[in-house]
Amino acid sequence: MTYFEFTKRFPNKTSAINFIVAAKYKNGYVCPKCGCVHKIYHQHYDPRKLYCNNCKSEWSALVGTIFENTHLDLRMWLYAINLCMIARKGISALQLQRELGMGCYQSAWRMLHLIRKAMGKEECKDTFEAVVEIDETYVGGKPRKENKHSENDDYKRNKRGRGTGKTPVVGIVERNSGRIYAKVASPNKEGKKLSGKQLLKILDDVCKKDTTVMTDQFTSYGILDGKTNKDFIHIRIDHNSTYSLGGGKHTNGIESCWAVLKRSVYGIFHNVSVKHLQQYVDEFCFRLNYRDCDVAFMKCVGLAVA
Repeated sequence: MTYFEFTKRFPNKTSAINFIVAAKYKNGYVCPKCGCVHKIYHQHYDPRKLYCNNCKSEWSALVGTIFENTHLDLRMWLYAINLCMIARKGISALQLQRELGMGCYQSAWRMLHLIRKAMGKEECKDTFEAVVEIDETYVGGKPRKENKHSENDDYKRNKRGRGTGKTPVVGIVERNSGRIYAKVASPNKEGKKLSGKQLLKILDDVCKKDTTVMTDQFTSYGILDGKTNKDFIHIRIDHNSTYSLGGGKHTNGIESCWAVLKRSVYGIFHNVSVKHLQQYVDEFCFRLNYRDCDVAFMKCVGLAVA
């Protein structure tokens, strides 16, 4: 929503509090102490507090949400969520600090990470079907060039693509809906990244039985040619000779998604640590899956209070 639409919808602090509380207690208030569903009221001195007249207990209406310990105006949180939805490639903590007039960069950084944490709650298990595309990309700093003046013959250049020291991210796109799921690949017990078993597990988590899976010629995808638990149908495109076999047999959908992800990382955030990379990937997937900004806003608020 635009700035003017936002200010019209949330003209004061109370309107923002009421909106968030209504999203959390959409099925009605329940006292966490006695379980009473009647005689529960907002405290007149603080609308963030609820009071049970049955057991005389008081609690925060925001407990268990990303807003629980905040002292900021909740309109700032809602506007931050709105900015995350309308920014195609995301918004940096420094830009959010400027937009909200916050005095502390760390507060803006923490706010964005809590919002990304909420986005990561989106459940994708066993939802993809029919035809999907799977591919991997590598996120991190640009490969360092070899020092030509160095006499160290043991120096290994950080390659591009497979075999690089960057962090791999595996993504799956459902062809019919355009929905995407992505996961940062962690090393297995042997220290290997992107083994066939790892890729198969990611597919098993989100795809239904008898799904057609389109891949490139990466050797680890060979595990799909054998017997799998969900009887996946494997179609492989050899990118050394062609980018499409015709008849919709390609992986162009997931590769176009990677272009957006990398523009976000390098153009907006500039540097993303491995520790927090999955949260940035979750934000990227959420924004692509909910391209209608109003729907995305409501969905994100719902996840934030869940």
